[in-house]
Amino acid sequence: MANKLRWILGVVVILALVGVGIWKFPQLIPKKEGTGGATAVSPNNVKRPDAEFLELPAKTVEIMRLKTVLAAPPKYSQVLHLRGSLAIDTNLLVHVHSRFSGQIVELATPSGLLTQTGSVMKPAARSLQNFDLIKKDAPMAVIWSKDLGEKKSQLAEALAKLRLDRKTLANFAALSKTGSISDRDFREQRAKVELGEIATFTAEATLRSYKVSEEEIEQVKAESELIHDRQKSDPSFLSNWARVVVTAPIGGVIVDKNIGVGEIVDANAELFKIADLSVMSIWLHAYEEDLSLLQQLPRPLKVAVKVPASPELGELEGEVDRFGPIIDPNEHMALLIGSLKNPGGALRAGQFISADVGIPAEKGVVEIPANALIDVGNDAIVYVQPDRSKPRFQRRRVNVVMRHFDLIHVRSELSTEQKERGFQEVEVGDAVVAGGVLELEDYLQQQP
Repeated sequence: MANKLRWILGVVVILALVGVGIWKFPQLIPKKEGTGGATAVSPNNVKRPDAEFLELPAKTVEIMRLKTVLAAPPKYSQVLHLRGSLAIDTNLLVHVHSRFSGQIVELATPSGLLTQTGSVMKPAARSLQNFDLIKKDAPMAVIWSKDLGEKKSQLAEALAKLRLDRKTLANFAALSKTGSISDRDFREQRAKVELGEIATFTAEATLRSYKVSEEEIEQVKAESELIHDRQKSDPSFLSNWARVVVTAPIGGVIVDKNIGVGEIVDANAELFKIADLSVMSIWLHAYEEDLSLLQQLPRPLKVAVKVPASPELGELEGEVDRFGPIIDPNEHMALLIGSLKNPGGALRAGQFISADVGIPAEKGVVEIPANALIDVGNDAIVYVQPDRSKPRFQRRRVNVVMRHFDLIHVRSELSTEQKERGFQEVEVGDAVVAGGVLELEDYLQQQP
C-alpha cells in the first residue's frame, strides 16, 4: 500500500513539473503553421548568406553611422622623427685678417669710419661690436703699417732708379754714334735699365698681391714724379702712406671681435669673425638602426623642419647632404648635417629643432585609416563599398604591409601566391568603411 502511494505521489510531481514548464516556456512547443503562435528559431534551419557581401537597409546604415574614405597611395611608408639644433654654416663664416702687420689706429662705427666721413658725432659713436650687422666691403678698422709704407717706398725707389738709368742710357746712345763710348759700356747700361724695369714690375706686383688698389699704386707713381720734379708732395697722400683699411669680405653679422684701438697686430691675427646667417646649418641626430634606410635615399635628403620655440614659422624645408662617420657611443646616434634657408633672419644658431624624414613607400600599396581595419583572429579585415550609392558592402581579407598610429598600409597588388592564400586587394579610390566597421563585422557574425 505504501509503495502504491509513493508511486502515485511521484506521478503527480512529474505532471506538475511538466505543467510549469509548459506555462513558462510555451515557445519551445512547436506549433503548426497558421496557428498564430511563435515559431522556434534555430541557426541551423536558416541558410547563411554569403559572408563576402553584406547588404543593409538604408535605415540601418544611417543608424550605424557608417562612413567611408577613399584608399590613397601613401606618400611615405615611414616617417622618421629626428631631433637636433641650428648652427652657423662654416662655409659662410669668414675670419677677417689684415694684409699687413701694424697698429690699430681706428675702429669703424656702425655708420662707417669717422675719418672717412669727416664728421664728429656727439656723443662719440661706439665702435663696431659683436652682433652688429655689416655690409660687404664696408670698412671695419684702420691699421698704420710700416710694412705697407716700405712696399710703397720700394716702388718709388725703383721708379727713381729706372728714371736715372733710362736717362743715362739715352746719353750713352748719343755717344755711341760718335764712337765716344765702347759697345760694352752701352750694353751694360742697357742691362741696368732692364733690371730697373724688372725691379719696378716686381714692386708693383708685390703691392697688387697684397690687394693694394690700382689707385694707390698710381698715387705712388705720381708722388715719385713730384719728388723728381722738386715739387711739393701732397700732404693728404703722405698722411695715408702707411694706412691700411680692413674691409668686410662678406656681408653678415659680426660674431667675434678680438681687437681694440692701440693694439699691435700681425697678418696672422684674427681681427673679426663675420657670419652670413641667411643660411643656417642643421645638425640632426638619427639612431644607428635608421641609417641604412636614410642612406638609401637620394641626396640631398629633404627634411621638414620645425622650430618648437617659434611655431608661427610653420614647417620649413631643409636639406641634409652629409652623414657623420662616427656613432655616439652613449646615445648610439649618428650626426646628419645639412642646411636651411633663413631669409628673414628669424632663425638663430643653437635653437632646438625637430625634423621629419619621409621614407618613400613601395609600389603596390595603398593607405587607409587605422580605424578602417579590424583583426579577426589572424585575419586583417576591411569593408569596401563598391558602389557608394548602394548600401552594399564587401568584406575583404587584406595583406597588411605596415601599421602606424593612425594609418595602415595594405597591398593593392597581390602576387599569385598571396591570392591563393585568400588575400584580396584594396585599390586606389576604393571606398573603405572607416566609421562603423566593428558594427558591420558584429552584424555579419550575428546573421544565421
